[in-house]
Amino acid sequence: MRYIPKFNRRLLTLLFTQAITGSTVPVLFIISGLIGPDIAPSLKLSTLPISMVVVGIALMSPIASWVMAKMGRRLGHSFGLSLTLIGVACAGAALTFSNFYIYTLGAMICGMGMAFNNQVRFTAAEAGGEQKALVHSWVLMFSLFAAFLGPSIADFGRNILAAGEYTGSLAILFSALFVTLLVMLTLPDGPKELDSTPVVKKIGTREILSHGKFWFAAFAGIASFATMTLLMTATPLQMHHMHHFSNTDTTHTIRSHIVAMYLPSLFGGLLIAWLGVRKLILFGVALFLICIGIGYGSESLHEYWWVLVILGVGWNFLFLAGSTLISQSYDGPERFAAQGANDTIVYGVQAVASLASGWLLFEVGWKNLVLFPLPFLAVVLFGVFRDRPHNSV
Repeated sequence: MRYIPKFNRRLLTLLFTQAITGSTVPVLFIISGLIGPDIAPSLKLSTLPISMVVVGIALMSPIASWVMAKMGRRLGHSFGLSLTLIGVACAGAALTFSNFYIYTLGAMICGMGMAFNNQVRFTAAEAGGEQKALVHSWVLMFSLFAAFLGPSIADFGRNILAAGEYTGSLAILFSALFVTLLVMLTLPDGPKELDSTPVVKKIGTREILSHGKFWFAAFAGIASFATMTLLMTATPLQMHHMHHFSNTDTTHTIRSHIVAMYLPSLFGGLLIAWLGVRKLILFGVALFLICIGIGYGSESLHEYWWVLVILGVGWNFLFLAGSTLISQSYDGPERFAAQGANDTIVYGVQAVASLASGWLLFEVGWKNLVLFPLPFLAVVLFGVFRDRPHNSV
């Protein structure tokens, strides 16, 4: 098993795109968490912008896979980047006028663009063979650059423009995304796009949804995003507005969480080869349970830091495992339907979790909120042990 993929211009273009475009959500997350409560009409609505990013992803995911199938990967990704640029411009204008609802609309448009960017992992995995799990890992690993770049853009651009706080951050992000769009327009065709072999039978979404192997992979993604989103979205509010930790401490904790989400991908190829997908899922669930245990009694800055760091690593394991299973199980023309259905379900659940996170924090409190992911984790464990031979990949 190789631990370094076979690099070519197509893969390098996709990794660059992931590194730059992936910084969009961290920038919006930090801005929403730190000044969202100041411009929102109610504290309970303060997480709405970041929630609408996820809603945009969920709504656009099936359309994104359809566009990719009809227009090809290059034009599909370019269209998604164009949407993200529109969303960033809208959010920047909204901050200038302190308009919470226009900012929320811009965040949602960014999410719609990110639905196309989320297909990068599947586009890269079309290399085939043993590259699939390895390329998924490297795409996640290049998101590590976004973990550093996003918060750095937010911090550096915070006060550089007189138009308003963080408008400079969004201006920098817009410029970086525009360069990425120009690079994406040069993306070479992939092996699947050049393949002219006639299709004997096309498997539709309805048939895919009847497959147990699809749901096993999807539930890994559902649990990863439901758990991560519930806790990650609520933590800045809990830290900054409940325990009154500083902007610097809160941003550092968020940055550490984002790094923890992607750093394990440095060893992703090794982990997949050594453990297999099933054991990787079990390790991810175990980390989430540890995270919930620490989170239940969190009071200090260090405890919140550990909660988000462990949360990030657990997310990485489950998401990597689920994405790898989807790519391995659906390799033909049905891959677009499977990828679209997976992302629609996974990000739909994430949207609900994100919308509920702020409301739950203020209604039931932090201690009760951290317990909500337990049913999702129970379902994943049931799927792992229900059919050992089938899931022992």
